[in-house]
Amino acid sequence: MTSFNVYTPATAPEKSKGILKFWQEKLGFSPNVVGVMAESPALLKGYSDLLNAFEGGIFSPVERVVINFSIAHMNSSSYCLAAHTAWAEKAGVPRDVLSALREEKPLRDAKLEALRHFVVSLMKKVGRADERELNAFYKAGYTKAHVLEVVLGLSLNTIGNYINHIAAPELDKAFEPHRIESGKKSGGKAAHVA
Repeated sequence: MTSFNVYTPATAPEKSKGILKFWQEKLGFSPNVVGVMAESPALLKGYSDLLNAFEGGIFSPVERVVINFSIAHMNSSSYCLAAHTAWAEKAGVPRDVLSALREEKPLRDAKLEALRHFVVSLMKKVGRADERELNAFYKAGYTKAHVLEVVLGLSLNTIGNYINHIAAPELDKAFEPHRIESGKKSGGKAAHVA
């Protein structure tokens, strides 16, 4: 399997250095998956811009967590499930919501469950929502703008999940306490660059 470098702000290609510094300031460290993305400054910038757009959108922090977890489970991304758990705890997501999401169980909150169901359905159907599913989503209190921002969340999370599958970066120490296995395991490890 091809080995991928995990760059730091000091070792990254020139056009990636500033973006990695942004991640370091935002989180206190630069996650390994982002360090892998730094190989392609265009990918790293695109991913970072999508994240900023998604976080600045109309979904609440809890709703974004529902979207993130649903996609990570569907894509069997153990790395992202651990990272999302750490970020959800930091954001104060209620324990019952977080536990249900980690265990892929229905959510007690009907609106959040409608969101989870819609995201999973879009993933299974490769973005082909039928009128019945859209109407159920709208009836739960969501709008056409929410539908479009679910697609934004799908795009963002799929990038991260796929990079994790391809490069198999080591889980960061900050995420290790939240390790969760989902689906198939990746075979390799990324090479680390000091």
